Amino acid sequence: MRGQRSSDAGAVAPVVLVVADPRRRAGRTPWRRVLVGVVLAALVGGAAVATAGALVSQRTAEAFAVRDATADTAALARVVVEPALVDAIADPDATVAERAAARARLGDAVAGELRAGSAVRMKLWRADGTVIWSDEPRLVGDRFPLSDEDLEALRTDRSDAEVSDLDEPENRFERGSGPLLEAYQAVHTPSGEALLFEAYLPYDEVLERAADLRHAFAVLAFGTVAVVLGLLVPLLLWLLVRIRSGQRLRERLLGRALDAEAAERRRMAGELHDGPVQDVAGLALSLGAAPETRDAATTLRRAVSSLRTSMAAIRPAAPDRDGLGAALDDACARARAAGVTTTVHVPDAVEASPAALLAVVRFVREAVWNTVKHADATTVDVQVARDGDHLAVTVADDGSGFDPAVVAGPTRAGHLGTTLLREVAEDTGGSLLLRTAPGRGTTWELTVPTDVETLR
Repeated sequence: MRGQRSSDAGAVAPVVLVVADPRRRAGRTPWRRVLVGVVLAALVGGAAVATAGALVSQRTAEAFAVRDATADTAALARVVVEPALVDAIADPDATVAERAAARARLGDAVAGELRAGSAVRMKLWRADGTVIWSDEPRLVGDRFPLSDEDLEALRTDRSDAEVSDLDEPENRFERGSGPLLEAYQAVHTPSGEALLFEAYLPYDEVLERAADLRHAFAVLAFGTVAVVLGLLVPLLLWLLVRIRSGQRLRERLLGRALDAEAAERRRMAGELHDGPVQDVAGLALSLGAAPETRDAATTLRRAVSSLRTSMAAIRPAAPDRDGLGAALDDACARARAAGVTTTVHVPDAVEASPAALLAVVRFVREAVWNTVKHADATTVDVQVARDGDHLAVTVADDGSGFDPAVVAGPTRAGHLGTTLLREVAEDTGGSLLLRTAPGRGTTWELTVPTDVETLR
């Protein structure tokens, strides 16, 4: 029996056609999300600029420090160190006393710089890598290989600076002084011998300069972001208000158009009821009195029934005015006229927005009419229940059923009616399930949020 199929359909595994997603709701504009997104994007952009600025400031500070250290060391070498040099300081044939006097002379010349703390260590090298003077006496006489940069400075009389590698053995006495910047400059004895003068400068100045530049970049970046936001947010708010006002205006115009349409349909239904339907019904009564015209009277009564069914379609009950139950009864009128038994189960009071109630009526009307056209069913059962913040709508029939892959496949093939059912769920941000199989009836299950604002 067909009556058994509806219950069989409930045992069929459901096919999810539409997943609930409030973001799909028609007419909902995420104003707050748009505004927050713009502000966050601006802040992220400012943070990115500030981060890039911090990296750039570090490089810039190092470049400035190297440049300044190079210039300061070159000036110290030319103005203080070179005039204090005598040939004995680098002459291996000089006596111990002569070399000691030469070193003392140089030490006295640079003592002021060392006391001021502008340099942590000073060294004077011969081209073979021998330290011939230093403010650290334990280094004097030690020999270490010179780097290619040091040798290039000796040959070209060039000055330069770089971060000191304190792991090198010649720098063992500078360890514990923090990071240092070593600057070197070629100097010459009175006889013209080239020596390499090195000064080790505190790297704290580099770090302080980098911190100052980072602060300046951060202030510039976030100051720019603040100015942009100060100009952009009011403009954005104004645009959002204008867009929202335009949307509300369109909604009001649409509502008025629908009200005008409903009023016109009620007028047409009233004129049909008071005019042609009454006339034809009266004529059918008159003809039914005579045996020879009873067949014509029967035809006219069927015509009156058809006209009244059409009137119900022309003037459907409004769910927010006449109640959801009355509106669903009207939605099932065509099915009853086609000989399909329909039952509607709706709570006496359904608290939901007008848009949500209208979505339920649209869904039921389309699902029931699909059953009439395609399912070859004898009964249709419609149930509506409140489930938290949603309305749960079920339309089940005892018809022939079908393969759900027809409407659930990637191409979404099928009749226009199934597409309309899917669109109701998508427009409201609800979900849609289908339970069906060939010969086992069909059950549609829709959930609609009760706070839907509007429909397309």
